[in-house]
Amino acid sequence: VFLQTVLSDLQLPEPCLATDIDCLTKVTQVFLDNTSGGIPKYDIRPLDPITIPSLDVTPEGVGVTFHFKNIVVNGFKNQKISSFKLDKDSKAVDLKTKVDLSLNSDVDVELHKPSKTLSGTVSAEAKAEGTAQYTYSFVTDDKGVEHYEVGPESNSCEVFGDPKFTINPEILSAIQNDVDFQAEREKYLEVAAKTRQQIICDIVKTVYVTAIHNIRASARILPKSAYFKDV
Repeated sequence: VFLQTVLSDLQLPEPCLATDIDCLTKVTQVFLDNTSGGIPKYDIRPLDPITIPSLDVTPEGVGVTFHFKNIVVNGFKNQKISSFKLDKDSKAVDLKTKVDLSLNSDVDVELHKPSKTLSGTVSAEAKAEGTAQYTYSFVTDDKGVEHYEVGPESNSCEVFGDPKFTINPEILSAIQNDVDFQAEREKYLEVAAKTRQQIICDIVKTVYVTAIHNIRASARILPKSAYFKDV
């Protein structure tokens, strides 16, 4: 009865062949549609929108740190599998998904010398591809049902193009009219594009921690046979 309830809640289609990207994409989309808001009783966490409490980024060679707080990220419900590789011998998975994401955040822009901070809000839009690499094993529960057990993951990211960032006019004006901040401006402009990409990638990798956690949580409750026909 419990298994029937889980399958009903997640509404997964038929299992796929590990090489069938079209099938995997469909199953992933159904899983995201049904779990992106989170299912606490199965330890599946909200993914879209998802709130990241804080993120600090210091551009290379610049005496400024961006402190992002309460970052609300949207778009991961509609991420698409771009590559899926499963090695049955080493029990290793390489998963890539592409996502169009948007975010809104509070931000403190901290100048190191002299010490001062300006506060405001920022929004951004970007296109990125996240990669998760993890291993898996098989475990049998006390009812004799075999499950996947997903190991620790390693997450990475690639950003496509230059992310679009918008800072609220008040903080932008304050930065432009502050002599000390302007002294760092030229140094920042040299690494601005790289910094924007770093911010987005740090966010994508953080969201991926939750995405893989949800895969791990579902694997604990669903039988191995619910995922693949040939593994």
